[in-house]
Amino acid sequence: MRWILALVTLILTVQISSAQVLKVEINPQTLLPNDIADCKLTITVPQSTRISGITIFSPPEIEVSPSSISNIGLLTPNTYYEFPFTIKAKESGIYTLTIYINTLNGTIKQYMVVRVESKLPEIVLDKTVLTLNEVNKVNFVISSPIKISNVIVEPLFDADPKVIYVEDLRGSFKFEPKKEEPLRFKISFYNGRNYHEIVRTVHVQYKRSKGVLINVTPKYSIALIGDVVPIDVNIANLRGDEIYSINISISGGIFSKKRVEIPIVKSGESVFTEFEFCSNSSGEKVIKIEVSYSDEFNNIYYAEKDVKIKILNETTVQLSGIELKPNLGGITLSGDVCNNGRSKIYNILVTAIANGQTKTYYIDTLDPSDFESFDFTFANATSIALKVKWTNEIGETFEISKVVKAPLIAKKNIYRTNYFPLLVSVLVLALVVAFVVVILKRRK
Repeated sequence: MRWILALVTLILTVQISSAQVLKVEINPQTLLPNDIADCKLTITVPQSTRISGITIFSPPEIEVSPSSISNIGLLTPNTYYEFPFTIKAKESGIYTLTIYINTLNGTIKQYMVVRVESKLPEIVLDKTVLTLNEVNKVNFVISSPIKISNVIVEPLFDADPKVIYVEDLRGSFKFEPKKEEPLRFKISFYNGRNYHEIVRTVHVQYKRSKGVLINVTPKYSIALIGDVVPIDVNIANLRGDEIYSINISISGGIFSKKRVEIPIVKSGESVFTEFEFCSNSSGEKVIKIEVSYSDEFNNIYYAEKDVKIKILNETTVQLSGIELKPNLGGITLSGDVCNNGRSKIYNILVTAIANGQTKTYYIDTLDPSDFESFDFTFANATSIALKVKWTNEIGETFEISKVVKAPLIAKKNIYRTNYFPLLVSVLVLALVVAFVVVILKRRK
């Protein structure tokens, strides 16, 4: 009995020592249906052994090529023999291949497990809610149950970039959706030496853009002719992306400037600018603010806002307290130049013309609600032409004129001219009579 056990042990030892499998390689480790894997069986022997052949048995779902090889020959100690072969997977599942290595000293059996995965890679977006008519930046990850390489993602919609070369299974793109629709992507990749193309559809939700808010605020809603009214314009970017080349223009009156350009406004930020308005006529003025801007894709957007300002039929500068007074040299015209507006006025020139004479009075500046007095002296005149010219804060020039007549002064002069000799005669006659009376009294 003992010799039988010893013989069996000897036979097993010879078989084990006759050949050894160092490794079984498969690339890729996991296959997709219809993938091909490159495999290699490496064997060695501790002592010189003749290898008669290698045979691989596989289930029907796996094709092996070549499935066997014969007459390998003598293998010496510490040398290696490599048997390359390929397998092709037909269906998903886990399969076991049996490899037989035939030697003169016996047969070695080796098992090989083949995994075929049915699940294909997916694209996962970091955003599931996108904004219409805005540039959305979207990051994504490629989720794959197998190791894949040379991954390329092509958005099947108008995106930037149009072809994305993925690194570390991560990437990003930008796009501006115009309508609500699912996002489709073509994903190409390699599994080992197997090339694949798949199309994946991602369902996302959409929301409306908050757009750009334009706030126009005149400092005053009622003004005088020539008065300067500041108009504040505030542009708030409520979009989720940046806007560029913001162009703000204004029309409907006289302005200190008609256009303002701003290079960029980031998401959630606002910019402020001010226009100064005046009018040279009365009535209700409609001020129109037009705004244009572009997004990152150079799409241009337009918006506008209207405001109304009522202009009274009265100028900012008025003449008041006009008086004509006689003096030894003729008459003196005096009065006040009043700034009834809400803005400063500059270079005020008061001009008076009478009897071919022109006289002027210059005032540098007048603050709102301030006044300054003037006076001119002329020889006797029945009318004086008075004119005031000034410049407002935005450099516009205005003027008012007035003719001052002096009929009462003329009558007083006429009275003095016609009745003064008569008065003198009466006075002389009275003196003569008094003198005669005195003489007659002395004679008595």
